[in-house]
Amino acid sequence: MKKLIFTVLALVAFYSASTAQEFKKFSVGLGALYAIPSSGDSYKGGAGFYLEPHYKLNDNIAAGLRMEWAVIGGADKDGQEVSVSALGSYLLTGEYYFSSTKVRPFAGAGLGLYTLGTAEVGSGNNEAEIEMGTKFGFAPRVGVLLSHFRLGLEYNVITGLDDNIDSRNYLAIKAGFDIGGGKK
Repeated sequence: MKKLIFTVLALVAFYSASTAQEFKKFSVGLGALYAIPSSGDSYKGGAGFYLEPHYKLNDNIAAGLRMEWAVIGGADKDGQEVSVSALGSYLLTGEYYFSSTKVRPFAGAGLGLYTLGTAEVGSGNNEAEIEMGTKFGFAPRVGVLLSHFRLGLEYNVITGLDDNIDSRNYLAIKAGFDIGGGKK
């Protein structure tokens, strides 16, 4: 009987040690981004910032909520027409980390809502055009977490725009840091 109890306790201890997490479960990412729009006609580039809390389900998988705000814009070469678009996004995200070292490459995706506001001003007939709306979108992502410093690429795809509206899809180059979530 003693051998059976010892064996069961040893198996439980071994299992607990093998499934224990090395990293803290909760972290919050903060950072800045440079946005490169996929439609090169009216929009040339922009900047923004993000806030992203994460909950680590285990050492390799994290779920989160990405909140991101960016402004993209551009002007024609004569400066006669100016286009500016403000974007806010609220996505549920998932990430897979490929290692448990201090250098942690990752891949993931997000799904959620994008809020758009656009203003276009042209000097030809002094017209100002303002459009707003909320659309569904998704964002595949790759990057690397270097201890608490985060670098990433993310392509934001916004669906459901009218045909007469330029695409607001954009590539985001991100740099930021994670608060919390380090090794225990």
